[in-house]
Formats: sequence, structure tokens, C-alpha cells
Amino acid sequence: MINSILSFGYSAFGALLYTCGNYQGAIDNYNLAIQLNSQDDTAYLIRGMARIVTSDYSGAIEDLSQAIQIDPLNAQAYAERGVARAALGENQAAIDDCNYAIQLNPDYLRAYYGRGAARAYTGDYPGALQDFTHLSRLQPDANSYYNLATLQAWQGVNAQAIKNLTKVVDLNPNWFFAYYIRGNACYNVGDEQGANEDFKEAMRIEATGASEMFAEDEHAFWGRGLARHRLGNREGAIADLRKAAEIALKHQNTTFHQMVMDLMREINPEQPS
Repeated sequence: MINSILSFGYSAFGALLYTCGNYQGAIDNYNLAIQLNSQDDTAYLIRGMARIVTSDYSGAIEDLSQAIQIDPLNAQAYAERGVARAALGENQAAIDDCNYAIQLNPDYLRAYYGRGAARAYTGDYPGALQDFTHLSRLQPDANSYYNLATLQAWQGVNAQAIKNLTKVVDLNPNWFFAYYIRGNACYNVGDEQGANEDFKEAMRIEATGASEMFAEDEHAFWGRGLARHRLGNREGAIADLRKAAEIALKHQNTTFHQMVMDLMREINPEQPS
């Protein structure tokens, strides 16, 4: 009885910390909750979600698999495991998880995000666009528009990318990567003035430190690298593109990886194949 009460307390505090953005604190409390009650599927679920945010994808998959073992109809656990699997490049398994999550709960939006990401990594761009478009309609926030727009931008659908990236910066003016990618799209349609204004704004935001960094986002580093190339910063461009290629390879995003490598060789002919 005492263990159950203590476990509930740790779980409740862990949920509060997760909601407040203290993900490591949430993990620490769920560690204690699970020690006291190893059959608490919610504890495994939220600890797994916190591990995704802290980039511990293997640990997240273990937790979410345990949540599914306890409750085989937990749509949220399947969707979150799909997101974690996509982050590790286990793309078909991610798609399978998200498909099942959608069967169980068509309203759980993270399933569409995870499936869209995995579809993009495998080269199923129509499927990815369908998922990200659906997500942006159901959840019209900066993240949804950004995911849709970045895919549109590197696919060369520049007008739509510009439109959606404008929504991103309207909702979150400090999202400097969105300015870089929108600037590249403007450049591609011949609006060099608009491109330079976006590049300038992106650099201004970066200089203030009031920005969000996406360490796992190959499209972000590609966008900034391409902008730096166009601004004449060859060294910075190559550094960003190398990072983009590294992340893309981790995600098994092979087509995008090849595109980035081709761009690097264009900038630096001595770049090894």
C-alpha cells in the first residue's frame, strides 16, 4: 500500500515536471515510480516521451515497448515509439508503429508527425506531404507548418514553402532557421531582396541568442548552409552542410544525404565522395 502511494506521488510529480519542461527531473521521478511499481504503463510512457526530448531514443524505445507490453492498445505509446524509431533511422518500423497508432486513435497527432518524418526519410515524399499537410490542418502551429514547409522547400515547391514559412515566423518570430529556409526559397524564385532580408533577420536573431536550435534537424543545417554559401561564407556553409549530411545519414534519409553531399562538392570540389 505504501509503495503504491509513493509510486503515485513520484508519477504525479514527474508528470508535472514533464509539463513544465524539466525532462530530466521527470525521468528521475519516473525512475523512482517504476522501482516501486513496475506495472505502471503511464510511467513508462511519459518517461519514454521525456527520453525522446532528451535524444535518448534507444531508452525511449525500451520504455515505450514496456508500456505497450502492459497495455497493447496504448495508441500514444505506439506513436511515440514510431517517433523514436524514425529518429534512429528505423523507418519502416516507425511507419508500422504510427499506422497502428492511427488505427487505434486517428486523433493522436504525433502519429502523423512520426509517420511523415519516416516517410520523408524513405523517399515517400507524397506520403510525407500528405501527413504533414494533414497535421498542419489539425494542429496549425509553428512546428506543423515548419515540418511541411521544409519538405516543400527542398523539394523545390518554393511558393508553398514561402507561404508556410511565413506562418512559422508569424507564430514564432525567433525561429531563425525558418528565415534561412524561406530566404533560400525566395532566392530560388528570383526574389534576391527578400532572400537577403530573411538572411539578415536570421543572423540578427542568432546574435541575440533568442533562438531555437534543432540539433536533430538536417533540413535546418542545410538551409543555413545554403544561405551561407549564397552569402559567400564558404567555411560556414561547408560546416553546416557536413552537419546536415551527418544527421541525414543517422536518419537513413539517403536521398537528402546525397543532395547535401552533391552541394558540398559543388562548393568544394575537393570534397571526398
